Amino acid sequence: MKPTTVRIDENMIERLDSLAKNQDRPRSYLINQALKQYVEYEEWFCQEVEDGLKEVERGEIATDSEVNAVFKKWGVDAH
Repeated sequence: MKPTTVRIDENMIERLDSLAKNQDRPRSYLINQALKQYVEYEEWFCQEVEDGLKEVERGEIATDSEVNAVFKKWGVDAH
């Protein structure tokens, strides 16, 4: 692993340390886990947005009536 330096609010450090103690893990483990989850989610989200925009460009979108039919099926009033 490559070391790096970040500034973290004191309150967050206290919370991290409390969790680390509770889980019998080092603070760095929790920080790495949190960053991993964040990066994986953001990568997924960006890809989904990109894929969705490509679908729109290809005209692959639901019509108002299709959306309303699904809402009606679920018992949701779309208006």
